Amino acid sequence: MEPLKILVVDDEPDVVMLIARALNTEGFDVISAYDGISALDLAETETPDLILLDIMMPMMNGYEVCQQLKGNPRTESIPVLCLSSAHSANARTLCRDAGAATLILKPFTPAELVAQVRRHLPANRDAK
Repeated sequence: MEPLKILVVDDEPDVVMLIARALNTEGFDVISAYDGISALDLAETETPDLILLDIMMPMMNGYEVCQQLKGNPRTESIPVLCLSSAHSANARTLCRDAGAATLILKPFTPAELVAQVRRHLPANRDAK
């Protein structure tokens, strides 16, 4: 079975690199985008098994990206996990309203991230 594909979207290259390293270590295939427009394109062309999406990005924030993903028949079934340093109940509600499965607060440990990814993967797929 080929590895599960995770799309990581964050405008901070260092954050993308750290997340990719943690996921690669666990056997996931990671693709990355650094803005919302690229994320929407990659989600459609690469069909990832799950998307990790930062909320605070320039031009198009994560809420907008998530709403567009969930409004597109080609990407609506892909689980989206939002990432944010906004520690407020409002951020969690906005993520849920946009269609995200959950909000993961920054900072997080690699183990916490991997556990959340595994928890939200589609039931018919499981990482090696």
